[in-house]
Amino acid sequence: MSRELATSPVALESAVNDGVAGTAGAWAGGPTAVEGFLRRVVADLSRLPSLVVEHAEFRHYGSGYASYVDVFMTKRDGSMRRSTNGRTEVEGLTVALCRLAPLAALFARSWRSSGPGAAGGRSMPELSRVVDVAPPEWEEECRQLGRVLDGHGIALLDSQTLGSPLDARLRVETVLGDPPYRVFDAWFHWVD
Repeated sequence: MSRELATSPVALESAVNDGVAGTAGAWAGGPTAVEGFLRRVVADLSRLPSLVVEHAEFRHYGSGYASYVDVFMTKRDGSMRRSTNGRTEVEGLTVALCRLAPLAALFARSWRSSGPGAAGGRSMPELSRVVDVAPPEWEEECRQLGRVLDGHGIALLDSQTLGSPLDARLRVETVLGDPPYRVFDAWFHWVD
């Protein structure tokens, strides 16, 4: 049902207006229920045998509005973490959990850094970075991630679905993309 919801004209119109488009589970309870639900999903992701949540951005990047929660995960075994001169760099995967419906998108590997002289090096979610297949050396981690999302009734959308054109009448207030808008822009947008 979630995949059909992702391309439903009625749901997309609601999404571009920051309206909750899902009507089942937490989405029936409104924004507060959704936030609590997504926090539980993030907690479950952080308990996976091979993954740990490095950072989850629930605060809309400190300002504005994000229609999703940005979750950056890395390998639990520490193999994707490097420390040099007091600076730590972490390679990982990002999943965006939509606040508007039980939908998610997985993005290509990126990195975060912290410490003296760190550039921060973190990528915002964008359609061109959506992955359909687990990146090399991340296959088991992606299987575990998929099981958690499935268990919570969240559909992980593919790049073909997300890349579908949005009805030209619909406008999305976002700094993540430009017209012509795509289904991605309706579900995963941010305005500062």
